[in-house]
Amino acid sequence: MPFQDVEDEPIEVPEPPGTIERVLRKIFVEDIGLKLLALAITLLVWMAVTGENQPITIHTAVQLNFVRPDNLAISNDPPRTVEVLLTGSRSRLNNLRLLDLVATVDLTDSKPGDRVIRLSPERVAIQLPAGVTIASFQPTTLPIRLEPVVRREVPVEVHLDGNPAAGFEVYSTQTTPGAIWIAGPASHVTELQKAPTETISVEGRKETFTVPRVSIAIADEKLDVAENLVDVVVTIGEIRIQRSFENVPLNFPDNSSRSATVVLSGPTQLLQHLKGEDISLSVNEAPSGKVVPTLQLPAGMEEQIKLVSIDPPLSK
Repeated sequence: MPFQDVEDEPIEVPEPPGTIERVLRKIFVEDIGLKLLALAITLLVWMAVTGENQPITIHTAVQLNFVRPDNLAISNDPPRTVEVLLTGSRSRLNNLRLLDLVATVDLTDSKPGDRVIRLSPERVAIQLPAGVTIASFQPTTLPIRLEPVVRREVPVEVHLDGNPAAGFEVYSTQTTPGAIWIAGPASHVTELQKAPTETISVEGRKETFTVPRVSIAIADEKLDVAENLVDVVVTIGEIRIQRSFENVPLNFPDNSSRSATVVLSGPTQLLQHLKGEDISLSVNEAPSGKVVPTLQLPAGMEEQIKLVSIDPPLSK
């Protein structure tokens, strides 16, 4: 059987990709693994940045500072800190030095008396970076008592500790100056009657001594002290006793006289060696009409021996 020639079918040759196709293949097909990884990293970075910029809130305690009129003082004890709610981005809040934050409360328009101060961003100032704002305070109100500032002079009181040596005692204390000026809320100034010094030890002492520049130790923090240092003289001597002397002459301005029994106080050795004939009293009338006796003693004894009583008592 004769063979029939069959023509071969034409083979279609694909056209080369066009420019757009090449670009799209390069973008979406070539190195697909690396590109997917880069996309994932980009998404993570975007999410992280977006999260950093999202506003958040934090609670923190801040110190309170009150600005008040010069003629008024706070006499009660308001809180020293207040809780504040701050709003801002995480990065800005993380950069805050929270321990250094101070909330300044403006009281300059307040009057004397008991006041309830409402804490608000308009009344309370806190130095915050841009983008950080105050959302609220806790507590939202503060009780404040405002009183006029007054000044008064009060005597100094010396505080001593310990015991002098056996057979000795403290006769007296003296300070220079003897009184100091204090200032503060009226009720606090009125309440303080004496300004105490820091403690001075007299343990084992036998004689008078001086302590310079002793600090005034007023515990009330509401009070300001004009002069905080004083010089103190502590007079120490033999333990004092009392001794009775009979038939002591009393001399009157009209040159009349009578005798009386007097009781004197003084150092043990000095008083034991004092004789009755060395004692007399001058009796005079003060401008007020009061009868005033003056003890007459041997030279050098006047400051150490004191008159305790006269029997029978003097009368005008």
